[in-house]
Amino acid sequence: MTTKTISWQSIREELLADPEVKAEYDALELEFQLAKKIIALRNSMGLNQRDFAEKVGIKQPHLARIESGKQIPKLETLTKLAAAAGYSVAIHFIPNQEINSNTKIEPVKIPSASS
Repeated sequence: MTTKTISWQSIREELLADPEVKAEYDALELEFQLAKKIIALRNSMGLNQRDFAEKVGIKQPHLARIESGKQIPKLETLTKLAAAAGYSVAIHFIPNQEINSNTKIEPVKIPSASS
């Protein structure tokens, strides 16, 4: 008996061929980008989830939900995550298209949790 294997890439391509699935997938992109950044912060410190969560002051399951993209952290939690890794958070407003205005919106730097 032979076993036929199917690659994740082929499954992904087939699913994303459906416009409704693609729209939902694209809508989640920001959450997954944020999750990847948080994982990168943790990895840069060489910590596992349990140790990083302890350093941040949250529970490991909470961190796991954030890193999986299942939960978007509150701004307070995001600043704690960043501060634990030696970073701060800044919010930038980026225009979607050319704006005929001389007004420049400066980034908002969020104070770290330890400030």
